[in-house]
Amino acid sequence: MELIEILALIAGLVGEPQIPDRFAAYTNGGNNSDYPVMVAKCPTPLGRNEIEGETIVCGTVNVPERHDAPSGQRIDLFFTVMRAHSTYPEPDPVLHLHGGPGGGVVSRIEMFAEIFEPIRQTRDVVMFDQRASVLSSTSTTCRGALDRSLGDVITGSFSFTETPPDDTRITPAALLRDCVAEIEAAGTDLAAYSTEENANDTAALMNALGYETYNLHGISYGTRLALEILRSHPENVRSAVIDGVAPLQVPLYDTLAVPGSEVIEITLAECAADAACNAAFPDFRDVLRDTLDRATAGELLSNSGDPLPVIAVLTPFLARNGTYADPSAATALIPAFVYEIARMADGEPTPIVDKIIATDGYPRRTSPLDGVRDGLLDVEIAAVDEAESSAEVAVQSDEALDGAIDALRERLLETEVPLTRIFDDEMIRGAGKILENEDRRRAALLGYAQLREGEPDPEALRNYVRDTFPQESQRRLLALIDAMSDAEVDAIFANVQRGVSRTLKETAGNLHTWIYACQESIPFNSLEGFRETSAALPWPEVGLIYEPVATEFFAACSAFTPVERPGFHDPVVSDIPVLSIGGTWDMQTAPSWPALAAETLPNAQTFLIPEAGHGAIAYQDCVVDMTQAFLTNPMRTLPDTCIEQTRPSFHIP
Repeated sequence: MELIEILALIAGLVGEPQIPDRFAAYTNGGNNSDYPVMVAKCPTPLGRNEIEGETIVCGTVNVPERHDAPSGQRIDLFFTVMRAHSTYPEPDPVLHLHGGPGGGVVSRIEMFAEIFEPIRQTRDVVMFDQRASVLSSTSTTCRGALDRSLGDVITGSFSFTETPPDDTRITPAALLRDCVAEIEAAGTDLAAYSTEENANDTAALMNALGYETYNLHGISYGTRLALEILRSHPENVRSAVIDGVAPLQVPLYDTLAVPGSEVIEITLAECAADAACNAAFPDFRDVLRDTLDRATAGELLSNSGDPLPVIAVLTPFLARNGTYADPSAATALIPAFVYEIARMADGEPTPIVDKIIATDGYPRRTSPLDGVRDGLLDVEIAAVDEAESSAEVAVQSDEALDGAIDALRERLLETEVPLTRIFDDEMIRGAGKILENEDRRRAALLGYAQLREGEPDPEALRNYVRDTFPQESQRRLLALIDAMSDAEVDAIFANVQRGVSRTLKETAGNLHTWIYACQESIPFNSLEGFRETSAALPWPEVGLIYEPVATEFFAACSAFTPVERPGFHDPVVSDIPVLSIGGTWDMQTAPSWPALAAETLPNAQTFLIPEAGHGAIAYQDCVVDMTQAFLTNPMRTLPDTCIEQTRPSFHIP
């Protein structure tokens, strides 16, 4: 950013936002009274350049729990609109559909603002937390059951499933059954939390926000939802990008091990297609097969004589997925790693195995400057050193600017409610003795979580302080409450909500995933189907790794009632232009599935991106370029440039 732009940003944060006309309409209820919009504060952190109300707006849209019963129960869905930077934006925004199901996205604005920054040069980007997802999960959160377990969640001893003492089968814990019962007793119609209703929600949201046409962008479960929208609500969709594709016709839980087996096959094929790798490791497939057989039998030994498990052999293959923030360099090392680990017990040097173990399976990419100085004159080396040092200073300055902008935002909030931070600090200071006693600690956590149950009330806060804190801490805490404004009391309760929700996020996320998956995917999937599918794979050892995940999933699903949706698992047929993308590292959705989904989409283009995991757009910049080119002209035939640019090379000892 230029200095003048930075100063303008600071001025914008301190002053009143210049609200664009489109955002101003949201403060008046939105575009359609059937789906009223209410503006709300955005969750932080935001992207550095965002000014709330000017470049970005957040809020809720109110929709029917069942769209075929608009006068029945209703729910709020939390959304954000990130405004295009152009003075003349395209009229059709990108609607991003998050994964999970239940994963949410609005609480991660900063991350997605960075990913979608190039797209925002010309288009608005809209995101929302789908029903039963994070900020839109009020109606599907069993607060009573989860609050009672807050202590177990914090200590890592919480589980929704259990193995009874007189049985070997994993079953739903009583807590999970209580949780489902609590949600239903509150009047929530769990059967309405489905991909079909999510598709209805997207049409309602975009109508309420005033967009006549739009483009879909889905990752993971978001691709499943995008495909359903193409089937049930195609009327306003201009194009769709699906990245990390989960076709509706695939039994996702029977096939948990399929992506991993395909990832291994792709790595073998990449080495075979590389002349140097194939010459150095001509028996790569056979060596891997023998090594895994020995690991399964307990006969693969380390250099200390200890048995090595299957996961030790497969970690470099599998651990690449999910490293988008700092992409793994494992692909180049995998053939050498397999050859070394196969003979560890022979006492030969294993530098690649040692490197991968030292990095917990996540070796990082080397600097582009490695080797650049070789053969240069001293004066040239000095110039390179100076340029590298300046680059490091520039990065540090950029990070410092990010920190300063975040601190400014926090300080501006604190000036509105100054006693809120002081009260939090005092509670932390007074909690020392409470945390030393297990029973008192659990009671304090439960009481804190239960503050969420009512409206913000200073008397409820006083009662919590009196019931929880020692006498010497109560006096100052109670005095702070007496001095608080209504806004400060509201802020304290908002902090409680955020803190407890953050603690329970992963636990509640599993619950919200199961609400969808267990109702929509059973009996289309089964534990027996998972085991049969895994056993038939070229690399069935991946199934051994996923066995605990599959067992827990199917056990948890017995707490839910499956909902039959005729035709839901049929392939989607649509002539809307689709860009279907996969990654060669993807352990969550198989690399072959983008092409499978495209079989019934006549205007689809399919690309499998090397050196990319689940959600290729987060791994390779050229995927952003590809997406941007497709959005500009969805009927344009895109070349394989991104694939050619990202093919891996291999380490040859």
